[in-house]
Amino acid sequence: MPIESQDYGTLPDGRTARLFTLTNANGLRARITNYGGIVVSLEVPDRKGKPADIVLGKDDLQAYLDGHPNFGCITGRVAGRIGAGAFEIDGKPYQLPLNQPPNCLHGGPEGYDKILWDAEVIEDDGVDKLRLRTTDPDGKNGFPGTVDCLVTYALLDDNSLAITYRAETDQTTPFNITNHSYFNLRGSGAGDVLGHVVRIFSDSVGAVDEDSTLTGRREPVRKGYNDYREPVALRDQAPLEVGNADIHFFLEGGRSSIPKPAAIVREPESGRVMEVFTTEPGVQFYAALSLGEEEEEIGKNGVRHQPYDALCLETQDYPDSINFPDMGGAVLRPGDPFRSATIYRFKVED
Repeated sequence: MPIESQDYGTLPDGRTARLFTLTNANGLRARITNYGGIVVSLEVPDRKGKPADIVLGKDDLQAYLDGHPNFGCITGRVAGRIGAGAFEIDGKPYQLPLNQPPNCLHGGPEGYDKILWDAEVIEDDGVDKLRLRTTDPDGKNGFPGTVDCLVTYALLDDNSLAITYRAETDQTTPFNITNHSYFNLRGSGAGDVLGHVVRIFSDSVGAVDEDSTLTGRREPVRKGYNDYREPVALRDQAPLEVGNADIHFFLEGGRSSIPKPAAIVREPESGRVMEVFTTEPGVQFYAALSLGEEEEEIGKNGVRHQPYDALCLETQDYPDSINFPDMGGAVLRPGDPFRSATIYRFKVED
């Protein structure tokens, strides 16, 4: 169906952000802004046909500008943590800002979540899609190389939100892009997700130390702790902590040419089910452990969010691949374009 757009607000430099509304034939509706590529809302019906907005976010552009925990945004140039913000390429050292000491998190202080992307509506295979484009210059946030990046959103009639990524660079650089939506299948203001039943198609995780720095070690999942190969309600996995609810899972089969199953989340009260498919070799699972913990986090309609009010399934490669190349391939090289696709598909069960 046609994509509608409207003004969403003005940035401090005077530029205007836009808000795009994507609708499919079944009544699903997504609102996405070209500021940060943020999925502002995603309305999905429950088993009775009643829609609810299932992603956390803010009420308006100014609230996003004031700061937020990466609600719904495009995250890069590197999603996740680069240990000590340091790496070498061809013997040349690079030091990134430590915006989450002792690490560089989500691309640094001015990542892809804080830029105004160029936006256009395109038609592809008979489907209207929202295409966002940016040029990330050499030296921005300390990274080498200029990166040209495209991110495309489509709301399909099989009730999928499909996201595709394309990128090229003129110098070798770390690169690991994802979407950071916070999902609550009961509704964005409905409280915790501890009753959500999660399955992740992975038998190993990326080990971290006490400050969440990746160690470059791969460990098997542990039954009763971080093993989601069979469906498990989050409340039964307690205590939820970094080792089982803020950790990188290596997906079975690694990187693929077509999207493969990554995870399934079921919410028994509403009947909503979210299936995640991706070409990426991993997924960061995050159960919003620190949401609203250090400072008050006000969401839509004045909701005061607490830890465990949502969960994220961020499809990506191993973030610190530039320092641990045996663990993944989150590195972009000249002449070798990056291509990736992730699908969030929704249905209901009785």
